[in-house]
Amino acid sequence: MRIVIGQQRRGTSYNVLGLVEGRDPTLKRETIVFSAHYDHEGAWDGNIYHGADDNGSGTVGVLELARAFAASPQKPKRSLLFVIFAAEERGLLGSYYYVAHPLRPLETTRAVINFDMIGRNETPSRQTEGLMDIALDTSNELNLIGTINTPDYRAAVERANEYVGLRLNDKWDRDAALNIIQRSDQFPFALHDIPAIWWFTGFHPDYHQTTDTVEKINFTKMEKILRLAYLTGWDFANAAATPRYVARPAMGGSQ
Repeated sequence: MRIVIGQQRRGTSYNVLGLVEGRDPTLKRETIVFSAHYDHEGAWDGNIYHGADDNGSGTVGVLELARAFAASPQKPKRSLLFVIFAAEERGLLGSYYYVAHPLRPLETTRAVINFDMIGRNETPSRQTEGLMDIALDTSNELNLIGTINTPDYRAAVERANEYVGLRLNDKWDRDAALNIIQRSDQFPFALHDIPAIWWFTGFHPDYHQTTDTVEKINFTKMEKILRLAYLTGWDFANAAATPRYVARPAMGGSQ
């Protein structure tokens, strides 16, 4: 008989936030959120889990967008909140904590752009085997998870994408096996009927392995994703009407 003894450790981690205040005297009270998580699996059993894609890519994405919006001499009408969450891998703890203790009133949050793994090409893996067909070439593809609940959000991304040219895919909105929509930091916001989408380039064999390393990042694709997020963020922050959340959408969708 083999006995495995688990060890539980307690610790403290922190969400990291930055705010670019909007220029409109009224609309600056409203908030557009850009988010990612910065934790990964750490080091154990003598192995280092680098997490370059999951989620170094998303963390870098939020930081670069914060830098770009802060440097712009013209600020958007609504305020932009940049959040890097802790403890996503432990069960979305950082984002659940934030929605329970928001920096700005949660009802002012108009949209969430959440980056989690935006640096690779999606390829068949243990996560998707027998459950989801993966295209042969995903080098220019971005998955948007959750647009089934906010067609307005999807439409805004598609408008911005006319200037970027990524292939947008909503296949994970039709997933019933992996519950993907519940597995990243946009989900606690969606539970409060906030239009919140997970931007995701997909699974690959290095997911949660020591081999998720930086030389495998597709930086050209990642740059296009950040350009798209920048344009979409400007749209959300300046538009007369912000995206709506649809609690009971009609099933369907396109790829």
